[in-house]
Amino acid sequence: MSNSIDQLSFSDMASACSILYEEQVLCSICLSEFKEPVSTPCGHNFCKGCITQYWNSQDSRPVQCPLCKKKLGNKPKLQVNSEFRDVVEHFNHTRVKSGPKIVAQPGEVPCDICTEPKLKAHKTCLVCLASYCEPHLESHQNLKKHKLIDPVSNLEDRVCKKHDKMLELFCRTDQQCVCMMCLNDDHSGHEAVPLERAFKDRRGMYENVTSEMKKTENSKSQSVKKLKDSVQKSRKISVNDTGQIAEILSALVLSLQKKQNELVRAIEQKQKESEKQTEGRITLLEQHLSDLRKRRSEIEQLIKSEDYLYLLQNCPPNLTSPNTPLLDPFTEQHTYAGLVKQSVGQIKKSINNEIDMLIQKISSPDCCGAENMRPSTPNVWRPLKDKLMMIQQCNAVDVTLNSYSAHTHFTVSADGKTLSYRPREHFFDPLGWRFKHYYAVLGNEGFSSGQFYYEVDVYLNRSWTLGVVKESIRRDKLFPLTPEHGAWVFWGSLCPPNIRRIGVFVDYERGELSFYNTETRDLLHSIAGCCFTETKTGLQAFLYSVVGFSTVHRPKLYPFFSLSGLFDILTITPVECTSQDA
Repeated sequence: MSNSIDQLSFSDMASACSILYEEQVLCSICLSEFKEPVSTPCGHNFCKGCITQYWNSQDSRPVQCPLCKKKLGNKPKLQVNSEFRDVVEHFNHTRVKSGPKIVAQPGEVPCDICTEPKLKAHKTCLVCLASYCEPHLESHQNLKKHKLIDPVSNLEDRVCKKHDKMLELFCRTDQQCVCMMCLNDDHSGHEAVPLERAFKDRRGMYENVTSEMKKTENSKSQSVKKLKDSVQKSRKISVNDTGQIAEILSALVLSLQKKQNELVRAIEQKQKESEKQTEGRITLLEQHLSDLRKRRSEIEQLIKSEDYLYLLQNCPPNLTSPNTPLLDPFTEQHTYAGLVKQSVGQIKKSINNEIDMLIQKISSPDCCGAENMRPSTPNVWRPLKDKLMMIQQCNAVDVTLNSYSAHTHFTVSADGKTLSYRPREHFFDPLGWRFKHYYAVLGNEGFSSGQFYYEVDVYLNRSWTLGVVKESIRRDKLFPLTPEHGAWVFWGSLCPPNIRRIGVFVDYERGELSFYNTETRDLLHSIAGCCFTETKTGLQAFLYSVVGFSTVHRPKLYPFFSLSGLFDILTITPVECTSQDA
């Protein structure tokens, strides 16, 4: 019986020791079986080496128990608990090894209780200011009032450096974390709340901020997307524009080539018609020449006769040759290259100016788009509806004043362009070159064919007279300024007021004379049906026909200028080729 009791007691002891082993046989520092277990004055057991090393690592901090944190004063003298050591050694053979332990890796928070190797911390106690692994945390669970959080490092940052107390409050006045002692010191009277509440408030604020940031991000993302889409669209438009510009300019080149071919064909056709007409005239003239030679031979035979009666009775009829109009071979010889060069030069200048302006607008940083850009010279691409512009481009001539023909009350400038009225006579004119009864002057240049145009600035006076006269006009006689006397003129008194510049256009071949207001482009007056040519009659006609000359004479026309107002001035100005819309 005694043996059974002993056995039972031993079994119970083993069971009890087994329970003791599972909960307390492991050193709470190294988590291994006790080696030379010693007991602290507070009743906790540790390996002698573990507790000694732990206290040595605390430097100048007060000696305390690693488990209950009870301050022990000076380091106590430790002695090995032999009975507890025997229990540990007894069950060293019977304990079951635990599973693999998780060692803290670089960057992870280690357990402050473990010796090397330190295990990974599972929780951090804000009261103890220590981090615990899972095994060490089991013995800490009894401290219910201790606050546990997920493991964190740098626990010293959570302690008030001035009072060595936990930072448990948040001062809203100074926006910083404080301890309880701070409220009685530097933060006295300040508004303070628990860290948890301040945390919730701050996190709520951050959530609102992040919500607004998300909205801003979405807005900016949309803006970025729109800008990228705009760039793509702009690139497509640019490619399309360059393609269309190339097509437009290519079409312009083709159009110019087409017009070139048409112009060449027109000139060639004109030349063919002229040659055909000339050949017909040559044939007619050769026939008339043959008849003329035959009649001349007959007349020469009569001249050689000494018989009075025979000469008088055999006078051939039609002594004068038929009035065959002869074409002066140089009269209608037109050169078109100059006109084309002048017209193309104007168009080229307009195109260059327009494109240069477009380039400047495109390169400008404040360019608002093609819809706000308008061509500065839209008339360049339209047909020339302005007849005066065509006249200015093609028929402008340089006219100067003939000072030798000026009335003695006139003064002509050195460049021959300005005429002014002088109230007293200063010149004696024995040759009769000057006008005596008209306050007038002629131009130096005379014209007997084609078309010519010039402009005169009349300086807003109305006492002027402009036009053309024949070269045969008598300057020393008083005569009416009418076509019958070889004068075609227009008086300023017939014009509307405030006219400054007058354009004079003469078409010799068509017998037309026109006067324009160059500022408004209006036709002021026109004289049609003018007969500028003269027909020889009588003996002159006979002699002209005998030698084969045309009896039609083409006298030169000279520009005519007249002033009648005191101190009036007029000036011949350069012709400016601009249209009304320019």
